[in-house]
Amino acid sequence: MIYKTITFAAVGVLLTACIPAEPIVSDYNGASVTVVTSQLSNPEEARAASLAEATRICRTGGKSRAEYASTRSNSQTYENYSLYLCL
Repeated sequence: MIYKTITFAAVGVLLTACIPAEPIVSDYNGASVTVVTSQLSNPEEARAASLAEATRICRTGGKSRAEYASTRSNSQTYENYSLYLCL
């Protein structure tokens, strides 16, 4: 019984490490942008990817950079919603 639990836990950890941090823009209004990333991806990669995507979106709107403001987490869908201000 314990062997099965350890095996499933190990498989879960390995699969988690394989999920890429692909940011998705869910909201943009010219002054701010919300980027969605998976909670199952590497947190450092997810933060870097979401900042890069937010900066890209802000620049298309004529602003020079994106600044992190906050993060909401949805434990039902394993997603993080990061809000960035376009400055």
